[in-house]
Amino acid sequence: MTEDGAAGSRRAGGGAAARAGDRAALDRLLGDPAMEWLVTRVRKRIPGAGEALLSGTVQLSGPTAEQRAAAVRVVGPPRRAGTALRVDLAVVEEILRRGPWPAGLADAVETLTGPVVDRRVQQVRETAAWEAARDRLAPVIAHFPRLARWWGPWCAAGGLKRVTSTEAARIGAPVTPALGADLVSRAAAVMDRLPAVQQPLPVLARETMGDAHGLDADRPLGRLMVAVARAAFMPDAEPEELSRRDVWASAGVMLSTVSSTALVLGVAGASSPDPGYGARRARAATATATSLEAMREARIPLVLTLDQVRSGGVRAMPRGSVVHACENPTIVEVVAERWARQRAEAEREAASTGGQPDEALGDAAGPVLVCISGQPSAAVVELLQILTAEGAALRYHGDFDWAGLRIARSLLTQVEWVPWRFTATDYVQVVREGRPSRDLTGRPALSPWDPHLAEVMVEWDLAVEEEAVADLLATDVIGPETLSRRGPRARSESSAAVPGRPARRSPSRPGCVPGG
Repeated sequence: MTEDGAAGSRRAGGGAAARAGDRAALDRLLGDPAMEWLVTRVRKRIPGAGEALLSGTVQLSGPTAEQRAAAVRVVGPPRRAGTALRVDLAVVEEILRRGPWPAGLADAVETLTGPVVDRRVQQVRETAAWEAARDRLAPVIAHFPRLARWWGPWCAAGGLKRVTSTEAARIGAPVTPALGADLVSRAAAVMDRLPAVQQPLPVLARETMGDAHGLDADRPLGRLMVAVARAAFMPDAEPEELSRRDVWASAGVMLSTVSSTALVLGVAGASSPDPGYGARRARAATATATSLEAMREARIPLVLTLDQVRSGGVRAMPRGSVVHACENPTIVEVVAERWARQRAEAEREAASTGGQPDEALGDAAGPVLVCISGQPSAAVVELLQILTAEGAALRYHGDFDWAGLRIARSLLTQVEWVPWRFTATDYVQVVREGRPSRDLTGRPALSPWDPHLAEVMVEWDLAVEEEAVADLLATDVIGPETLSRRGPRARSESSAAVPGRPARRSPSRPGCVPGG
């Protein structure tokens, strides 16, 4: 076999290949179309013969007169007549080697029809090449040993070949082990720079591969790197619990300081920049604080970027105060609307009595509410850390579904919080009240802040989205709303069942006693 898996002339007696063959004679003997059947069958036998001479008999049933005559020209007339045409390959081998083609029958057939590829040898070599591509991550695995638990099985299951195929389609190249090896080498180059220290992803991509978009989510290498970084830096986390942003953050990489945001309501601005700030940061802190105070005064939600969170313009909450956090933006909208309505009512009351609006408002500090908006971003996590740095308590509420529990658990690993109407007792209560719900789907998750919560969710098999209890959460944060202001539509929405859903399951289901 040659290096590419093609059969060569290194067979027994192959030393005779040094003598030139008679190509014209070979064409007359085996190049005749009437001998095509023989040549085709010999080609199929070449890979299995290895270095040995070809032998055995090939047979053609119902040959034509031309096929019989062509065979006679090669090996002479048959010893006995028959309906089938039989040719002894050992005889053909001997005739060729002694006469027109010293290299033998296999070489003659390859000369006429092209090299014969041994698919088994080719497959062995290709497998070895893919394994070599896989092993280019070995130096990285030496630094991150737990990565090996994922990398080997993932490659064995075809993961590397799939990502290579996607990259090949993107750049218009064939799918080869060499392309796979290049992807792994580039991934290893990125991993050599990790963990980083709050480095923007485009900067990391440009420095490691000369392309600021090389690690984008729509690039095969970008998706490969997320999987590798997750296995290296967060090997014990469930993949569905982590966003791309979470994984890169665990490696000290930021997707962007402006795309990472936090939706807030009532967050106060710092009174003055830290004296140690430089001029640029002092301006940023003042601008952030001014924006926060203006929006707090207007009782309007505000979106902060990660840069603004880090500017120094956010005021920490004092010990004894409470920061509320929710999963969905709708809760912020409901609280903001009620908060603004309270101001309007207080101003009307003050106008009618001649008093001051603040006297009717009572606690002028107002709520502090932060929305997680799915998996917590770097901006959300750092904002909550700043707000609670002086001892303020953080209360959290999310969706009563498996994704909601995973989000809550992810937040709990980064910021300490206590449940806000987010326990087993609370879940059973809202289900029994007939709050809008749907069937619980997906893989169950854990609830470490209240292990019983996950258990009763399995028993009831109902998901309750946060919006279904928006009125309760708003009351906790900003106080009750007068019935006259709510109107019949709001009252009906707060207690309506999901359309088409049968009557709620009996509250006597086992294990579902509140707090039990």
